[in-house]
Amino acid sequence: MTKYLLTCFITLCSFNALANDYSQDEPILPKATIGITLDYIPAIDDLYGVTITPSHHDTDYANWGYYIGYAQSKKDDYPIEEPGEAYTKSSLWRFGLSYPIAAGLSFYGGAAAYSHELSSTNNITPLIVGGEPVWETEKETTWGAEAGLRYVLGENFTLAAGYNSATESAVFSIGYTM
Repeated sequence: MTKYLLTCFITLCSFNALANDYSQDEPILPKATIGITLDYIPAIDDLYGVTITPSHHDTDYANWGYYIGYAQSKKDDYPIEEPGEAYTKSSLWRFGLSYPIAAGLSFYGGAAAYSHELSSTNNITPLIVGGEPVWETEKETTWGAEAGLRYVLGENFTLAAGYNSATESAVFSIGYTM
């Protein structure tokens, strides 16, 4: 109990400290940075991609940055009646803005376009020399939004995690900031 009373007494009797006057110092201008991250999106097909994240060096917009990313899946065989062939593949475009909320930590959000493509043959081969089957492609594009957090560890190492509504999955990124 005595410890608490002594702490309260010291707190009440302490004097205010004057803050340093930095108005005479030269302003610290923001520097331009750019980051590149490798992305993994566990959607219907696992997507792997790259994102570029530059930030402004303009003093009027010093806190804002932006990003653009592209991810793609590998071609997966799709079961279809023989002698036909079919495969699926997916791609994702992401772009948006980022804003720092603490030292090294920033919030990002933007739009995303997820395309899923199914290509198949119609089982008919023309009866000519060198004839190839005709491929037909069905492509479906879904637009959505995404949001997440990006953290720069130390000087250069970057980690990011977010959610993408177009793929209805998470987005994980690891990269380097210069």
